[in-house]
Amino acid sequence: MAGALLDRTLAPLRCHPTLRPGDRVLAAMSGGVDSSVMAALLQRAGFEVIGVSMQLFDKGAMGGSTGKCCTLDDFQDARRVAHQGGFPHYVMDFEAPFRQTVIEGFIQSYLEGETPSPCIWCNQHLKFSALLERATSLGAAFVATGHYAAITFAEGAWHLRKAHDPDKDQSYYLFHHTQATLARTLFPLAHLTKPEVRALGAELGLHLAEKPESQEICFVTQDRYDAFIEAEGRDPGRGEGEVRHLDGRVLGHHRGYWRHTIGQRRGLRIAASEPLYVIHTDPASNTVWVGSEPDLYSRYLVARDLSWVQGPPSGPLACEARIRSRAPEAEALVIPLPDGRFRVAFAEPQRAIAPGQAVVFYRDCEVLGGGWIDRRPL
Repeated sequence: MAGALLDRTLAPLRCHPTLRPGDRVLAAMSGGVDSSVMAALLQRAGFEVIGVSMQLFDKGAMGGSTGKCCTLDDFQDARRVAHQGGFPHYVMDFEAPFRQTVIEGFIQSYLEGETPSPCIWCNQHLKFSALLERATSLGAAFVATGHYAAITFAEGAWHLRKAHDPDKDQSYYLFHHTQATLARTLFPLAHLTKPEVRALGAELGLHLAEKPESQEICFVTQDRYDAFIEAEGRDPGRGEGEVRHLDGRVLGHHRGYWRHTIGQRRGLRIAASEPLYVIHTDPASNTVWVGSEPDLYSRYLVARDLSWVQGPPSGPLACEARIRSRAPEAEALVIPLPDGRFRVAFAEPQRAIAPGQAVVFYRDCEVLGGGWIDRRPL
């Protein structure tokens, strides 16, 4: 069974329109089971693999000697897989761009009253930008990762599609891809489920086939983003502010507007006769606004900094839109605005639309593009 699974997995690689046996591929290896199986599959398929682990930050300097990924043990696991496969492995220093782009962006987004999505920034600016540059310097035409998403080529264009396994699909985090980056990217796990990946790991003799996975934000070692911001010395020092109901009543006080996110119910430190939720935060007035469940719903959002896999639409675009990584897609109309942003109108109201999160557009399981939910109104 495992042998047949291996053959089925390698078939798409062998049918790739530009990938050829013996091509040099840079494999991004985190030390987890997904990226390890991905790299071993490429080596088994006859490609010249260079394994690279990305040193993104110093956990010890950030208040924790251990964390959820990118530890010394993870790098050693990746190196062991590479040694077993007979291909080189390197740890490359990406701490400076990770600090500047991901960590600083994460902190600033919260201080601006948003809910950031740092994993998308890491994918966009490091794994599929900086890492592609390193691949070029090493003479590698392709970068491969262990993401669960699919890349196809049809009608003269590259397409980004959902993975075979809906429970593991990561296409939401990859909307930033363009024709140029898709042409140089490989997702060998596109047609596999997680149990199948583990089965392949065992078939390939990898020691970490049953290694548990981590899904938290890798650099928040304290497990609380507000504690991380405090440890970084970035508390804006605004002190306590008011918690106000949408009807204007002052219901209590908070210890920092940036500690609260859209849809939050717990930890508000207020007494009320009905469940209340954070509707929005206002950094300028240091106010957290709350309301009832119906107040969380909206039919509209405005998106900025959009990226399109095959270029922007020339007019209104009917599609399905997803406002969070685990939210279902909803029928929507995407309308260009004169200032370069887009208005997204939903057929049905959506719950807890959070500025700073990504909105991603789909049609028939294909990613069309996406952008960032903006705080600024029309």
